[in-house]
Amino acid sequence: MVQNIWFKRLYYSIIFLFLCSSKVFSQASEILAGAWSINITPPFAYPHYRGESTGVHDSLYAKALVIKQGEITVAIVICDLLWVERGLSSSARLQISEKTGIPYSNIIIAGTHTHTGPAYHPNIRELTGTLRPPFDEDKPSAVKDPYSDNLAMKIASSVNLAHKSLEKVQIETGAGQANGISFNRRFIMKDGRAVFNPGVGNKDAILPAGPVDPEVGILMLRKVSDNSPIAILSNFGVHADTFGGSTFSSDYPGTLAQALNSAIGGGYVSIFATGPCGDLNHVDVHGDKAKRLSTKDIGVHLSNAIIKEIPTLKKERTSFLSMRSQFVYAPLQEYTSAELTWANNESAKPLHNESAFLERRRRLKIRSLERLRRTEAIAPTVEREGWKLPLEVQVIGIGKDLAIVGLPGEVFVELGLAIKKSSPFRTTLIIELTNSHIAYVPTRKAFSQGSYETINSRLAPGGGEMMVEAAINMLDEIKGEVH
Repeated sequence: MVQNIWFKRLYYSIIFLFLCSSKVFSQASEILAGAWSINITPPFAYPHYRGESTGVHDSLYAKALVIKQGEITVAIVICDLLWVERGLSSSARLQISEKTGIPYSNIIIAGTHTHTGPAYHPNIRELTGTLRPPFDEDKPSAVKDPYSDNLAMKIASSVNLAHKSLEKVQIETGAGQANGISFNRRFIMKDGRAVFNPGVGNKDAILPAGPVDPEVGILMLRKVSDNSPIAILSNFGVHADTFGGSTFSSDYPGTLAQALNSAIGGGYVSIFATGPCGDLNHVDVHGDKAKRLSTKDIGVHLSNAIIKEIPTLKKERTSFLSMRSQFVYAPLQEYTSAELTWANNESAKPLHNESAFLERRRRLKIRSLERLRRTEAIAPTVEREGWKLPLEVQVIGIGKDLAIVGLPGEVFVELGLAIKKSSPFRTTLIIELTNSHIAYVPTRKAFSQGSYETINSRLAPGGGEMMVEAAINMLDEIKGEVH
């Protein structure tokens, strides 16, 4: 009897030790990663953001990064697109999940916000007031756009191929500084108004209405086998509206990739994720060198900042990967039936004393709100409650030192800075324009000041702060898991 009890105790002790060691092994298992790039450049004469395209200056890409540790796998795809419509991201994410098993909520798809990309969706074509060939209103509804139909498939393929190329990697993280290439485009004028883009040399522009964020976040992944890089994920906030014209171009993220390749060689994927820059651009209004910075200025400057930091990047010794995804239900702006009638009548007299540009953006915003009510928004369920829009906030933790936050919309820089300030991670990369198109995400303060971004926003005041709170809570949860 005593011998049986002893054997039972020994048996359960061995089982307990096995379970404990399994847990330790799972936490200590290697980090695997794979990266891939797929060309998504449209064919000649395909609709461009600014009209019919006139050629290709440089190719557009969907660039994917897949990271795996134990049972957890995450994917990030950055596309050279103005933005990613919810339908596009949903289709691609479903295809990715089906092919790879990566959970839908563990996939982030974002646009770089290049203004020299394809008008692959009616929401983009509407911006200039025409549908443009081959999408004219007189075309039969059965006519399909092969580029748009194939875009989700190509995005999914970039992840599938990255997933197939998984191998052991060393994670290196850090952040550099890129001063003097981003500027807050909202200014307080002499009369106290807040105005966006007041123009170079405008003496009535007294001071910027908000800050900038000069930090360049860096995640570098090297093969354990030979220490060669497979991907550099970089993150910085400034509008990708520097190239101009009607040829297709990836704007400064493409120049950045070329500059990095020239400096450290090829064989890896340069993935640039746009940081919060809803109120930032490349125009120095009245500094010592007041001017509009060029695509090359920004791309090369960012490359130099990254190259400078590479020798000092911190090697991650903790094999840890975690992911969180949460929907917040942000309040939508309201409109009346009379305003909708006005918005649908292009010849109707202006409702407000504002420029033709702002008037047009107001019309588009109201029409967009009506579509959102039909397709994505949640109707009021109690009296005096407004319409709400589900917004997905995603957070990835990698090791002890790095976190990545995904936010939808053109996010104001102060919201991004608030997340970084409260993040428990040493380096926090914040990717805007993820998974759905919701236009601008201003701060409450900016809403009180008015001007273009608040007129064009779909959200009511407070939506951005809700996303910030959700991101910080998830960052704290993930940090609590790191051992």
